[in-house]
Amino acid sequence: MSVKHVIRKSLKSIQQNGLQPTFQKVQRRLFTKIGVNKIFNRNNLQLHDVYLKIAELNRSKEIKGFAILTSGREFEELYNQRTINLAKYLSDQGFAVLFVAWQWDDQEKLEKSYQMVYKNIFEVPVYDFIYGIEKLKMLDEIANKTYITTFPAKLFYGCVNQLNQSNYQIVYDIMDEWEEFYKTGDAPWYNRSIEEAFVKDSNLVSVVSQPLKDKFASIRNDIYVIGNGYNAALSGKRNVSLRKESPDQKIHIGYFGHLTPSWFDWDLIFSLAKNENFFFHFIGHGAPDDILAKIEASPNCKFYGKVHPSQLQQFVEKWHIGIIPFKSSKLSDAVDPIKIYEYLYFGLPTISTGIPHIGKYPLVTHCEGEAAVKSAILQDYEQLIHSKLPYEELDDFLAKTTWDERFKEILNLLADK
Repeated sequence: MSVKHVIRKSLKSIQQNGLQPTFQKVQRRLFTKIGVNKIFNRNNLQLHDVYLKIAELNRSKEIKGFAILTSGREFEELYNQRTINLAKYLSDQGFAVLFVAWQWDDQEKLEKSYQMVYKNIFEVPVYDFIYGIEKLKMLDEIANKTYITTFPAKLFYGCVNQLNQSNYQIVYDIMDEWEEFYKTGDAPWYNRSIEEAFVKDSNLVSVVSQPLKDKFASIRNDIYVIGNGYNAALSGKRNVSLRKESPDQKIHIGYFGHLTPSWFDWDLIFSLAKNENFFFHFIGHGAPDDILAKIEASPNCKFYGKVHPSQLQQFVEKWHIGIIPFKSSKLSDAVDPIKIYEYLYFGLPTISTGIPHIGKYPLVTHCEGEAAVKSAILQDYEQLIHSKLPYEELDDFLAKTTWDERFKEILNLLADK
């Protein structure tokens, strides 16, 4: 992370939280870095108890394997995110899962630490896991053991040697272009040499898009593209989007997800919103105050804030078209947005910019430039209300892109290693 970014982030923290809380946070991270608390956390009885429970599950033959899965957030059963869905899939396949949740420092408290957050899924904080790594030998008796990381933090790589010695299969599942996130200041933990080491040393490397495979092709040629997916049980009803004219005669266009200007093309949206026939709906987070003010001032835009994934269908019922207006960059080029699978599940024909590869998906049109986006919106709308869109093409696509199908492919590939 650049010095300018650190200073800017620190000043923002002081402005939002005050000088003392900011200083305390910086102090905690410094103490973590130099290992002040490490010696006191080695004899962690809670961690010992979790491993004891997993060992007992193995001895009683209640599980068929054990997986360690690292995550950038705490476990939330109904949150539609790749790592959380993978944890649930592994549990449903008979694995005990150690869900290792990220902390920015070793004093950060996580709400669900040491809880069984789902059947045979136990959440532990990353620093306790690392500080007590020797305790993991309690589970060496389990024959089928896997370590899966979805982002290449140095903390997660430090235990690879010990895991190799204990016969774990190592999986690096690359779900984002982390180096580009680092450049935008959103992944300060990133180190390219660590990521390349994960690619080199893992038994299996999977990626969500072809550009990510191409990026690491010089290191190995057995990298597998396994995209994101959707969960029908979480999303609710299929094909709920609006397919007739709305009472206000406008074309209703919706987006849900992250709204940061780092990759969301707000200039495109506000220019399109000048068209009195278009109405844009936004669900999510990450939009700065000046953007929110512009949305508020626009008669053809509405912002709803965060919405739980299980509630999205209630909004989509009033939308004709989905949109993913990303700026063209290495970051957007490599992404495989989860929302596209949800859009298509809901029946939304979709317009995208900045993500060329999803233009190959059924009912998705990739566009370059405002004129092309406007034309695609009008064309999709006309076909939609006259029942001319090829919805039958979605059936096969959606059958192959559930989370279960995606993760089944990972386990099948791992079994062949």
